[in-house]
Amino acid sequence: MSLRLIIIFVFFALLTVYFTLLNPGDIEIHLTQNTSFPLPAVLFLLISILIGVMLTSILTGYSQIKSAFKHFLETRSLESKNRLHEKWDKLYQKAENALKGGHSDRALSLFNKILNGNPEHIASLVQLGNLYRQTGKIPQAVDAHQKAVAADRDNPQALQSLAEDFVAAGQLDEAIDALKQARHLESDSLYTLRQLREAYRKQGNWNQVLQIQKSILSHVSNARERKQEKEVSSQVAYLRGCELSDQKQIEPAISEMKRAIKENPMSLPPYIKLGDLHQQNGNSKAAIKIWKSGFETTGSHICLLRLRAAYEQAEKPGEVIKLYQEAVSASQNSKKESLVLTLAGLYLDQGKLEEAMQTLWSVSSPSISAHLLLIKAHQDKHEADKADQVIRAALKKLTTSLSKFVCRQCNKDFDQWSGICPECQAWDSLDSAIQHTL
Repeated sequence: MSLRLIIIFVFFALLTVYFTLLNPGDIEIHLTQNTSFPLPAVLFLLISILIGVMLTSILTGYSQIKSAFKHFLETRSLESKNRLHEKWDKLYQKAENALKGGHSDRALSLFNKILNGNPEHIASLVQLGNLYRQTGKIPQAVDAHQKAVAADRDNPQALQSLAEDFVAAGQLDEAIDALKQARHLESDSLYTLRQLREAYRKQGNWNQVLQIQKSILSHVSNARERKQEKEVSSQVAYLRGCELSDQKQIEPAISEMKRAIKENPMSLPPYIKLGDLHQQNGNSKAAIKIWKSGFETTGSHICLLRLRAAYEQAEKPGEVIKLYQEAVSASQNSKKESLVLTLAGLYLDQGKLEEAMQTLWSVSSPSISAHLLLIKAHQDKHEADKADQVIRAALKKLTTSLSKFVCRQCNKDFDQWSGICPECQAWDSLDSAIQHTL
C-alpha cells in the first residue's frame, strides 16, 4: 500500500471516530431475518473502510500484476524480434559480402532465405531485384521491387530500383512515374534527378530534360560536378538542336546551338553544327565567324577544315593560306606539324614550292609524312640531289623508329620495350615509335 493511501485511510478513520464520539450509538446488523447483533457505529465504519482499503489494494495489486505480466510478454516478444532482426542482419551482411566477392548465386540464396523468414525485408527485396535485373530477369526484378515499394511506399531506393527495371523493360512511362514518386520523397536527390533526366531523354521529351537539368544544376555545389553538369547541359542543347534541325526548324536549332556553346564554350560539336546551320540558311559570313571562334576556343582542326571548304567554295585561296599561316603560328607540339603539313600541301597545290619547303623545314623533328612532301617539292623543282638527301634522312628516321618505343600515355621514348611504362607506370602502353613517326 502506498503512503498516500495510508494517510488517506488514517485521516478518514480519525474523522469517523470524531463524528461517532459526537454521535454515539449502535447499529443493528441483520445477517438473516431472525439473526442480528448490535455494532457500534464507529466500529462499523472502521470495518467498512478497512474492507474498502483491502479490496482497493487487491484490485490495485491485480492490475499491477497484470501490467507486469503484459510487460513481461511484450519484452519477450521484443527480444524475440530483436534476435530475428539480428539474424536477418547477419544474413544480409553475408549476402552483401557474397555480392562484393562476385558470388551472386550465394547472395541470391541468402536473400531468399531472409525473405522466407521476413517477406517484407526491404533491403533484401531491393538487392534481390537488382540481382535479377543484372542477370536479365526483368519480370522477377519488377516483382521484387514492387513488393519492396508495397512494403514501404516512402522508400526512395526501392522506387529508384523499380524505375531502373522499367527502363530495362522499355517501359519509360512507368519508369518516369516511379521516379516522380521518388523525387517527391527526396526532391534534392541528384541520383533520382539524373535517372529522370535520362528517362526523359530516351523518351525524346527535351523540354522535360531541360527542366530536370536546370533542377540538377541548382542542387550541385561542387565545382567539379558543376563543370560536368554544364557539359551535360551543352550536350542536351546540342541534341535538341539537332532534332530541331532534322525537323527543318533552323532558327530554333540555331538558338539551341548558341545555348550549347554558352553552357560549355570548350565543346566542339555546337560550333561545327552552328556553322553548318548558318551555311544551310545561306549565311556563309556567320558560318565562317562561328568556325573561326570555334578554332580559337578549342584549337580543333575540324573547324579549319570547315573554313577551308567555305573559302574554297567562295574561291578565296589566299584566305585559306592566311588561315593556316595564322593557325601554324598559334599552334604548338604535335598539332603544329599536322597544320604545317596541310599548309605545305596547299603551297604545293598552288605551285609555291619555296614556301612549301620553308614551311616543312620549320618543323624541328619532321615526320615521314613531312619528308615525303619535301621529296615531292624537290622533285617538282628538279633538285634530284636534295630529294635524295631527304629520302636518306627519311629512311634513317624510319630505321631508328623501328628500334624505339613510345608510351601512348606520357609520349616518352624508350630503347627497350616494357609491359609497364618506366616513366608513368601505365600498363601495356608502349608502342613502336614507327606509329608516331609516320
